[in-house]
Amino acid sequence: MINPKFLLKRMRGANYQGFIDSAKRISNINHRPWPVNLADCLMCTARYGSGYVDYETFEMYRMNGRDRANVLTISKNNDLVKRLNDQSYKDYFEDKAQFNKTFDKFIKRDWLYLKDHTYEDFVRFISGKDQIIVKPLGLSCGQGIEMYRPAEHDPRELYDELMKNQAYLVEEVVVQSDEMAALCPSSVNTIRLVTILNGDKASIVAGCVRMSKGNAFVDNFNHGGLAAILDTNTGKLATDGYDKWRHTYVTHPSTGTVINGYPIPMWDEVQDLVREAAKVVPQIRYVGWDVAISRDHGPLLIEGNEFPGQDVTQYPKLHLGTYDVMLAAIS
Repeated sequence: MINPKFLLKRMRGANYQGFIDSAKRISNINHRPWPVNLADCLMCTARYGSGYVDYETFEMYRMNGRDRANVLTISKNNDLVKRLNDQSYKDYFEDKAQFNKTFDKFIKRDWLYLKDHTYEDFVRFISGKDQIIVKPLGLSCGQGIEMYRPAEHDPRELYDELMKNQAYLVEEVVVQSDEMAALCPSSVNTIRLVTILNGDKASIVAGCVRMSKGNAFVDNFNHGGLAAILDTNTGKLATDGYDKWRHTYVTHPSTGTVINGYPIPMWDEVQDLVREAAKVVPQIRYVGWDVAISRDHGPLLIEGNEFPGQDVTQYPKLHLGTYDVMLAAIS
């Protein structure tokens, strides 16, 4: 059931021009008058907790009531987070340094939190490393992540720059497996798996794989990357690739690899990893995990998200709707 307080708050602060503009764009597709689309969109907001972005992105204007009810809308996602996640424990996920400390056994790569170490420790850490990844602690969606080649920098100047910018978390670069690199070699292509913990059982309720579209080293979906839905029963990609604007790609634009049907290596080990990780902080029961498959260490965690987004793991033409699976995992 949609939380009335959350819905009222959203309606009060709604971008009504956004609703109108969306209704007009959809009219160019379904050839209905835009006020009809607007009325239907507002009805979906009231009944299913969708905003105009959900309505347009997931093509709810094409759906019957049963399919609409199964879309994980922004309001439903918010309700799941409030219901399942104790917010007093969210720093275990939001603070990247705290995340690495808590889930160190699943990280499987060298990392350093500069505030806990000296300059000399930093020099030893970068010694012999061709590349390092630097992450600011409080940002998400791939924001602020930088890659450095230590040999191209004076160690003291690099250290001082990182400390000045509060980019305290430094990590060894993941070298992904050849199978994952075949999708796109420029980025570490991550598997997003959403788990719900119910007692001692961790269920995988949604999944996708994300990859860069071109030469970017970050695969983030919200910054131009591609995604494809993952069939969590088979471990194979179940759709073509798509970007945030739902342009579709049968093959990857850089590599030519056919996306639909592509098998994820070490699928059993990937599932075991997230199911075990889901039990580490049981107060946060609803998590979106980002997993990479490295050449040397197999599946490993990149990060966990205590507020999983609802857009990347749902596709408007195939495999749309994850809400029923999530409710089944809770019951």
